[in-house]
Amino acid sequence: MKPIALIKPAASLTFAFASALAFAQAKTDYSLNAGAVHFHVPGDWTAIMEKSDGDPQAVIFQVPDPATQGTEDTASVTIKTRALKSGDDFQSFVTDAFERAKGQGGYENDSTNKDSSVHRYYVTRNKVRYLVRDSYQMNGNVGVEVRCQRPLLDATPKEWNDQFDAGCANVVASMKK
Repeated sequence: MKPIALIKPAASLTFAFASALAFAQAKTDYSLNAGAVHFHVPGDWTAIMEKSDGDPQAVIFQVPDPATQGTEDTASVTIKTRALKSGDDFQSFVTDAFERAKGQGGYENDSTNKDSSVHRYYVTRNKVRYLVRDSYQMNGNVGVEVRCQRPLLDATPKEWNDQFDAGCANVVASMKK
């Protein structure tokens, strides 16, 4: 066999692997609950967990923050759904989520929050304070919770925080289209 003949399959395999890897990293559109819930995320968010069968369903994204490298802290966004029997069950879905939030260590409501459609609060994880932003909505008979949480680190630039918050708001807005 000629050496060039061996290079072609290896090059093809390398190209196929690189293409698949690039495609996997570039996924920005997701759906849960048999398509009842659709949303869009920024391309640099990495899905670290997906559960798209049964009830509840969820996707968790890790959001890159250079200030968290080398630490146990991470910024993340979770989209979690639960099938509800009717729209009447939505209030208990939200109430249950609020109660779970209040049970977290260091829970403190964010009194500066001006957006009544968002539950903003602080929690403490491993001695680090986090800002958490929870949004809720109904899509058909599916309750949706979007939780955006980021550590409050001095090394994180304000621009990154603003970009993270805008990304979270855009995920919620993308569900309403």
